[in-house]
Amino acid sequence: MKRSLRATLCAGLAAAMPVLAAGELECAADAPLSSPLRLEYGVTASRWMISLSGDGAIVYQRKGDAYTLESSLKALGIFEAHQSSAGTVSAAGLVPRTFTQRSNRRPTQSVDFDWTARRVTFSPAGQSAPTQPQMQDRLSVLMQLAWRHHAEPGAGTIELPVAGHRSASNFVFNAQGRETLTLPVGRIEAVKFEQQKQERDDTLDVWLAPSLCSLPVRVRFADDRGVVIEQQLRAVHPL
Repeated sequence: MKRSLRATLCAGLAAAMPVLAAGELECAADAPLSSPLRLEYGVTASRWMISLSGDGAIVYQRKGDAYTLESSLKALGIFEAHQSSAGTVSAAGLVPRTFTQRSNRRPTQSVDFDWTARRVTFSPAGQSAPTQPQMQDRLSVLMQLAWRHHAEPGAGTIELPVAGHRSASNFVFNAQGRETLTLPVGRIEAVKFEQQKQERDDTLDVWLAPSLCSLPVRVRFADDRGVVIEQQLRAVHPL
């Protein structure tokens, strides 16, 4: 199937899905990890004076205790990135087993978690590091952060160990208070969590909406090369 036809069919299927507004999600105790859903975003990718607009989506699926996460970002057909995470859901949230990242600018990178051996391995470098409780990958950290905030809405700091591309580090997110955002999905109140800066210059800021089970409604990533990628929620679809 040609890419243009496939994209058209996918867009048509997404448009046919029911759309949830703020307050319509059933936020159970283990939300937002309890129900499959698709989050659609408007994406802006910029570097210095260049800015590209595009689309993004995060699809969370759960069958029993198994989960899968898929993330895709596209900007004018020039920038494309795809991430996937798979593992299980436990009483401590997501327990990733594998993570893969592909883009049109870098070789495929992957992370494998061996919880029995208590080691996480980074490919293609082949380096490894010890696992830590609640360790996440670079995609599952978004849903784990949402799950932690939903369980502890008053928490001022949430710390999560994250396996990156070549090593592991602790992500410390500090709550910055509530903000009323005007997003493609509409006006919504969210709590901003700002990642505490580390030795590296990459930063991740996430806005979580309590009315949507603390799902990420705005995500801003910036790296040490001056690339800034921002996602703003456009729609929420139950699956």
